[in-house]
Amino acid sequence: MNSLLKKLLVGVLVSSAMTASQAHEASTRWFLRVENLRHEVKVHATIRFTAESASESCMSGKWRRIVVEEEAAYDEEFFPLKEPLAYQLDRNQLTVGRTAICDGYLLLSGKLEASRIDGTFDAVDMLGGQKLGFFTLTRVE
Repeated sequence: MNSLLKKLLVGVLVSSAMTASQAHEASTRWFLRVENLRHEVKVHATIRFTAESASESCMSGKWRRIVVEEEAAYDEEFFPLKEPLAYQLDRNQLTVGRTAICDGYLLLSGKLEASRIDGTFDAVDMLGGQKLGFFTLTRVE
C-alpha cells in the first residue's frame, strides 16, 4: 500500500472516530424525545453527556454520567429522568438509561449518527427484554 493511500485511510478512520466521539462530548447538548409504542410522546428533555464515570451501574462496561439540563415534559413512571442516567458507547451503538437498579434496566439503544440518533426503548432484566417504545436524540446547535 503506498504512502498516500495509507494517509488517506488513516484520515478517514480518524474523521469517523471524531464524529462518533462528538456525540458524548461534555459540551454537546442533545434534545431527547421518548415515545411509547403508540408513538405518544412521554418525555421531552435536554441532556448533556459527560466524561464522569457512572460508578453505581450494575451493568458491565464503561458507563458515563448523563446530566438532565431541562425537562419540557416527562412521565417519570415511563422513563425516569429524576434517577441517575448513564450512557455507554460501544462501536457505533449508543445505549442510554437507568443502570443503577440491578435487573430492572430501562434502556434507550440506537445507532450513533452525527446529529440524530433513533432507536428503541426497552425494559431489560435477566429473563430478557420488552420493547416499551422509541426514542430520538437530536443535537442542539
